Amino acid sequence: MSSVVGGGDGRTAWVGAVLTEFERMLVMRPPDVVLAFHAFWPFTVELRRVMDDAGYGGPLVTYTHGSHWDRTDLFRFERYPRLAWADLGNLMCADRVLVVSRWMAAALTTEVSAAAPSAAAELVPRLRPVGLPLDLPRIDAARCPQDPGPPIVVFNHAPVTAKRPEVFFELAEELLRRTPARLLITRRIPPNPFLGRLDPDRVLLGDDLPVDEYYAALWKAHIQVSTAIHESLGVATLEAMATGTCCLLPRVGAYPEITDPDALYDDTGELLSRLVDLVGRPEPRRDLAARQMARTRAAYSPERVAAAVHEVLLEVAR
Repeated sequence: MSSVVGGGDGRTAWVGAVLTEFERMLVMRPPDVVLAFHAFWPFTVELRRVMDDAGYGGPLVTYTHGSHWDRTDLFRFERYPRLAWADLGNLMCADRVLVVSRWMAAALTTEVSAAAPSAAAELVPRLRPVGLPLDLPRIDAARCPQDPGPPIVVFNHAPVTAKRPEVFFELAEELLRRTPARLLITRRIPPNPFLGRLDPDRVLLGDDLPVDEYYAALWKAHIQVSTAIHESLGVATLEAMATGTCCLLPRVGAYPEITDPDALYDDTGELLSRLVDLVGRPEPRRDLAARQMARTRAAYSPERVAAAVHEVLLEVAR
């Protein structure tokens, strides 16, 4: 029998409630394995402390898509600038560390090996790339026909430093000048001079679309663009791929792992050129989109990722 503990927004009171319930569960109904999904709040080390205090000797498996030990994960350095070594402690206290990509496993290996070789000797053998499941049933429930008008180019990243939204907006002005494309911005974007220069009749602002409306918007779109410098996997991009949207991605992070080489670009000049070409040529656009869609749905289905996680849980439970 499995139990799920968690939820909420990460506030201190919520963390305390999670740890209290976790401690009660260990005593009342000890599990075979503890799986902590994206264990940054509460810290995995706190889960291990509760386990030790309760006398629970079973394994702890943590599952994360971000770490201070990925140098490009700017969010963690901006929000928690002094927690890099605490973050390493989170990784070290787990029996297995599930990560979302082979690239992330390699990044952790490189960074921890350089800073703390003895820690890396323990950590690296525990790393297990398993991917991350997409909610394909919910994505498919929102399916609708692709918009028949001029191609829609979607930007569905959060407006944070590591995603470089300003790069997209600066490029978008030239794209609209040279093509009939329209833009869809799915997230709430703070006012900025780049956005103000774009033709409002050709820019759709989603303003943080509700999930089902967001998936429907991806089905209607034609091209998705990423300008990120940090991507341990690329969930927003994979969601777009799963809807048959043609995605163009920088050659960074895990992106080469999730798509074919002809979807990758090296600089914004190349990105603009590719966008202009794909807006005007539907057949190459549809071909790339079909390949990405098939690949994504096979690799990141809930069934495939769950099977990979289950294999690791069986490994430590033996």
